[in-house]
Amino acid sequence: MKILTSYFYQIRNMKQNYIPLSTAVWDPKWFHQGQGNSYQWKDKNEVWNGLRAEPFVPGETCEGLCRGPETCMAYSPQTCSFLKTYYNQLEQLDFQEIISRFETLGNQIKEVEGFKEEPILVLIFHEKYDNPCSERWPVQNWFKAHGYPIEEFRP
Repeated sequence: MKILTSYFYQIRNMKQNYIPLSTAVWDPKWFHQGQGNSYQWKDKNEVWNGLRAEPFVPGETCEGLCRGPETCMAYSPQTCSFLKTYYNQLEQLDFQEIISRFETLGNQIKEVEGFKEEPILVLIFHEKYDNPCSERWPVQNWFKAHGYPIEEFRP
């Protein structure tokens, strides 16, 4: 199964077999059509919106560690306590369980929707791919550390 990373804006460029999963603490309202975090819907490209990857959402240990670039004291992703703490959170996940959950979800959506292509899961972040302070880097590093390198979605 293919897994990618991307950011919310790029969902509009995805095809039906792409399954975006939010990793954000707070999703944009449009991602759930203003109906709350449990609401899911299909866009004009028949892509499911509103799905979340809860194990990848920064948890309580990350709270208050990042207040944005304007007040950043780390000045570097390598010294950022938020990104370090977030990676430690990922280290607690069972990699095989995550892959199994992703495969089950991808196959369920493929069966329901009836598309023939391989389902591609896309972990979605707020920040663009060129932001060094994005949580995507710890996520990509975590997958790579488990022998499963993932890449950025390119439309």
